Amino acid sequence: MLAWVKGQLMSDRQQLQEAKQALGRKLAAWRTTRQLIQGDLARKVHSSRSTVAMVERGRQVVDRIFWLQCESVLGANGDLITAYDTYRQLEARHRAERAAAASRARWGLLADGLVEAGEPSPDLGTTALHGDDHSLEPASTGTTNVEERIPHAGASRDKRDRRTLLMAIAAVAAGSGLIGLTPSTARRRVGAGDIARIEAVTALYRSVDYEIGGGALHTEISRFAEATSILLTSADSGQETTSLATAVAGARQLAGWTAFDAGRHSDAGRHWLAAERTAVAVGDQRLAARIRYCQARQFQHLHHNQDALATVRLAYDALGREATPALLAMLRGAEAASLAALGEHTEAVASLKLASGHFEDIDPDREPDWMRFYDRGELLAQYGRVYRDIARHDRRHADAAVEWTEAAIRAFGPQNVRSTVLNTVGLCSALALADDPGRTITVGASVIHQGRQLTSRRVQDRICYLSRDIPPDTRHSGLADFRHTVTRLAAA
Repeated sequence: MLAWVKGQLMSDRQQLQEAKQALGRKLAAWRTTRQLIQGDLARKVHSSRSTVAMVERGRQVVDRIFWLQCESVLGANGDLITAYDTYRQLEARHRAERAAAASRARWGLLADGLVEAGEPSPDLGTTALHGDDHSLEPASTGTTNVEERIPHAGASRDKRDRRTLLMAIAAVAAGSGLIGLTPSTARRRVGAGDIARIEAVTALYRSVDYEIGGGALHTEISRFAEATSILLTSADSGQETTSLATAVAGARQLAGWTAFDAGRHSDAGRHWLAAERTAVAVGDQRLAARIRYCQARQFQHLHHNQDALATVRLAYDALGREATPALLAMLRGAEAASLAALGEHTEAVASLKLASGHFEDIDPDREPDWMRFYDRGELLAQYGRVYRDIARHDRRHADAAVEWTEAAIRAFGPQNVRSTVLNTVGLCSALALADDPGRTITVGASVIHQGRQLTSRRVQDRICYLSRDIPPDTRHSGLADFRHTVTRLAAA
C-alpha cells in the first residue's frame, strides 16, 4: 500500500507540474501578444518581474488575485482566469485523491496496531475520522451556497463509534506502557518502537480533535503527553534522543491545542511552554515555530494582538535558514491577522500577499509531516479574517470578506469539521457587515446549532462575538432577534 501511495504521489506531481507549465506558457503568450515585457506586466499587476518570470516558467502559480489582474490588463477574454480555475480544480482533485490514499494507508497500519495491542479495532472508515470514501471528493469551486457545506457533526456520526474509537486510542496509550509513569519507574532504554507508538497515538488523537474539538479529549491527551515528558527526562535514550524529543514536543503541542480549544488557557500555556522548551533544546526550530504559532493563535483569541504579533515575529526570526514555504506562509498569515486587528490594514494586506507567495512555493514532500494541516483553506481563512477586520472600519470591504470566507469553507476537507464551523461563524459576521440580514440569520442559526454539537469552547466563544457585527439598533426584526439570542448565549 505504501509503495502504491508513493508511486501515485510521483504521478500526481508530474501531472500537476505539466499543467502548471502550460498555464505559464499561456500567460507568456498573452503578454507577448500585447507587446509587453515581464517588467511592464509586473508593474501593471502590482507584482515583481521575478514573480512573472517564475509563473511563466511553471515554477509558481500564485493566487487568484494575480490572475484576475493579468486577465484585466491583458484583455484575455476570460482565457487566463478559466485556465487558472481549471488548474486549481485539477490540484484540488489530486489533493483529495492523495489524502484518501494516504489516509487508507495510514489508518490501515494504525488499525493493525490496535488489533496487535489486543483491543477491538473500530471501523476507521465509518467513524469520526474521515467518513466514507465519497466524503473525500473535492468541493466544487463554483458558487454553491456555503450553507450546504455546513457539516452536521452530531447527526452524521454515530456517537457510539466515537466513544469506541476514543476508548481504543486510550487502550493503545495504556498498552504502550506510558500512562502512569513516574520518574522512578520510567528509567529504561527507549527504542524506535516507543517513539513510533507515541507518534501513532498522537496522530489518532489529532484526527479526533480535527473532527469534534478538543473538549472531548483534552484530559486524556494531557495525561498521555505528560507521561511522554517523564519518559524524556528519565529515560536513557541513547541515539534516539532527538527523535524522542520531537515526538514528545508534538504530543505536548497537541495537548496545548486541545486545552486551548476547550477554553483551558492556563493548561494550554503550560503544555506549549514545555513543548517549546523541548523543541528548542534539540535545535528543532521548525517545530518551535509551529508551537509559537499556536501561542500566537491563543493570544489572538484573547484579543492580545500585540503579544501575538511579537510571538509570530520571534518564530519568524528564529527560523533563519530552517524556514520552509509552509511555515513562512502560516506565520505571515497569522501576522496579517494581528495587524488587521490592530488597525494596520495596509501592512496586513501586504503580509497576506507574502503568505500567498510562500504558499505557492510549498512542496508537501519537503515539509515536516506535522505541517500537513496547513492547506489552502487555512490561508483563505486568514484572508477572510483580515478583510472582516478591515470591513469593520470600512464596509466597502465587506463583500470581499464574504467571498474570501466562502472560499475558505469550500477549501476545507470533510474531516475538518471544526475549521469549517469556525469559518462559517466568520461568514455570519461578514454577511452582517455586508448588510445581508437574510443570509446572516440563516447561517447564524446553523452555526449556533453546530456549536452545540462540537466540544469546542473556541467555537462557542466565536459565536458569542457575533453580536459586535450586528448594530444594536437594527430595524430588521429577525436580525434583532438573532442578536438577542447571541447576547443571551454570551451572558450564559
